[in-house]
Amino acid sequence: MRRKVLFFLMVAVLSFAACDRFEDPEIPRINDCSFKLVNNEDIPLSNACIKVFYTDKKPGFVVDSAFTTVLGTGILRSLKPGDYVLKAFMGDQEIGTREYTIQPDNSLNILEWKLDLFIENFPLTVALADNKNKPVTGRKVELYTTDQNPVLIGQLLSDSQGKVVFNKTVTGNYTVLVYDDSNSAVFAQSGVAVGTGLNNSVSFLIRKIFHNADFVITGYLHDPKGSDSPKTGAVSGDGLVHPGQYEYVQLMALKDIDFGATPYSVVFTNTSSPTAYGWADGVYSATSKKVYQINLSKGSVRKGQYFYVGGSARRICSYYKLVLSPQLPETIFWGIDYAAEPGGSNNGAMKDGSGLMANGSGKVQTSVTKAFPDGVALFRGVEVTENSIPMDAIFYGTKLAPTTYQVPENDVYSRTGSNDEPQPTFGTGSNSYLFPVGAEDMGTFIKLGGQVTPTEWLLPRSGSVMVFNMLDKPGASVADIENAADCTLFVDK
Repeated sequence: MRRKVLFFLMVAVLSFAACDRFEDPEIPRINDCSFKLVNNEDIPLSNACIKVFYTDKKPGFVVDSAFTTVLGTGILRSLKPGDYVLKAFMGDQEIGTREYTIQPDNSLNILEWKLDLFIENFPLTVALADNKNKPVTGRKVELYTTDQNPVLIGQLLSDSQGKVVFNKTVTGNYTVLVYDDSNSAVFAQSGVAVGTGLNNSVSFLIRKIFHNADFVITGYLHDPKGSDSPKTGAVSGDGLVHPGQYEYVQLMALKDIDFGATPYSVVFTNTSSPTAYGWADGVYSATSKKVYQINLSKGSVRKGQYFYVGGSARRICSYYKLVLSPQLPETIFWGIDYAAEPGGSNNGAMKDGSGLMANGSGKVQTSVTKAFPDGVALFRGVEVTENSIPMDAIFYGTKLAPTTYQVPENDVYSRTGSNDEPQPTFGTGSNSYLFPVGAEDMGTFIKLGGQVTPTEWLLPRSGSVMVFNMLDKPGASVADIENAADCTLFVDK
């Protein structure tokens, strides 16, 4: 037994000694070569094939090959350092030959190859227009390859005709990116093919939300805490003498306006059954409280300025017990004693016992419990008829029903449908958007938000409910409804 163990130990030692005399074979060095093919005008040669041959052995044996991209670029891989012959082909036609040495240092293997030949190329035109077929200028447009890792080829801004031209693009496929209005994020993209017999162009529709308003609705206080529309001088249960009414709408001027020279009007609707006269119901019925018109025929506003129209108290969120909320100055608040005065131009009876706008329902945020929504409309001039088209309007609530109220062209309503069918009134066609209301008797202000310019809505309004803090102290300020989040932003462009 001992002899067998010694025998196996001797075999193991000899085997180990024998293996120790051999070294691991050296791993051959493999390198890459990146290349670019252009002609003498630096126009890239796309879809060309580069083939690699040994210079001194295996004639005709292709060591490696690669096709060029639309940038004329490509990569040859798995080449040992040494001398090679490179041949360029377009289809079956050889268009160039050269010798090239692959270096051990991969960073040195960069080949710039110019060929003396004509390369067909085309101007690629990108056209940008809005939904009124007007050119969209100053938009950033980028041209990329369609590789797995796209490469930027060029970047330009659209000109006065809404066009961008990328010159000397060669046959191939590309991706075009168009940026948004601020040129900070991609708005749209499209693939485009370039080549003989193709259009070599691509068009983008930059849909814009145009409006026709000189000022717009940006917020409203439809249900102040406590009494909404008390008569001036009335006394509350806590002993507060009311300075007027508390409901109002917040507006924003989109240009400088002198109301003495150019009057306007604001019409409120608070009804469960609109008649055929719509916004002009009070003109045809002297006792109608379904609408109430306030004329703006004096004073002025500046472009981008907030201003207010509503009750004569001019308080931003009414009162709590014996405490009144901050008051807005007369220079920016057109206050009317709507509980004691009839509507402007005889459009609507005095609103004693009722308010300009409907309240919320219940103790949580919900809607008015009416069959028809309520709303506010803005008009040029003070003579409103059943056919008058407002320059801006909103409706709020959650119960949708067809009405006779004319709608404007704005960010949420349109007078024509997607197939150009007429839909001139609220509740018809796509005119169904309702802004929110707040919980009953909480003292909520509805901030409409959005971004607006003198001609278009960059970001549509949506509406968010803000509850004023008036329970313990006057915890409310003008900044809450003008400079806080979700307030409407004016962009002067």
